[in-house]
Amino acid sequence: MIKRFSLVLFALMAMVCVQAQDENPRHEIGVSYGLGVSLIGDGIGNAVGAGIFDALTGYEWTNKKNFGTLGVEYFYHLADAPRTAIGGIFTYARYGEDVEKGGVKEGERTRSYMTLMPSVKYYYVNGKNFGLYSKVAAGVMMMRAKSESNGKSDTNSDFRFMCQASLLGLEAGSQNFRCFFELGAGEQGIILAGLKYKF
Repeated sequence: MIKRFSLVLFALMAMVCVQAQDENPRHEIGVSYGLGVSLIGDGIGNAVGAGIFDALTGYEWTNKKNFGTLGVEYFYHLADAPRTAIGGIFTYARYGEDVEKGGVKEGERTRSYMTLMPSVKYYYVNGKNFGLYSKVAAGVMMMRAKSESNGKSDTNSDFRFMCQASLLGLEAGSQNFRCFFELGAGEQGIILAGLKYKF
């Protein structure tokens, strides 16, 4: 009798533990797409540089192609501070344009950005089906630039400090699968949206 009671008690405890884990998933993986990448830093710098370059040489940067930003992120929700999550973000962005003189294309250049940033997220509301939060991240970006003009090509790389500050983040959906939307500034974008899985 005691053995049966112990088995039933153990089974009930296991079910409670599993249910508790389901109610409070600690891990989170998300993918996102953002627009407005590097607008404040690299975008303004390149715009000013291109304007000076155009004025001095007669060349023009045209046919601009902005790929946007793909992001992958992981967060761990702290057990002792359920409103706080820590993790990391990896982003990839690509930007290209043509070089023209007198309306004739003479070359092109592309820039690729890969960024890795540790991150912290704080939830103002952290419900089973809805969340409201802010997020900050800072890390290192590698920029790789390649240009081709008149049959000659040149490639160079540069490392820079980069950050992301999402002042307003909204997520909604089921307990485990959610859509999210963020407004902010930085390498993930000014506006970004994506999907996440919590487990």
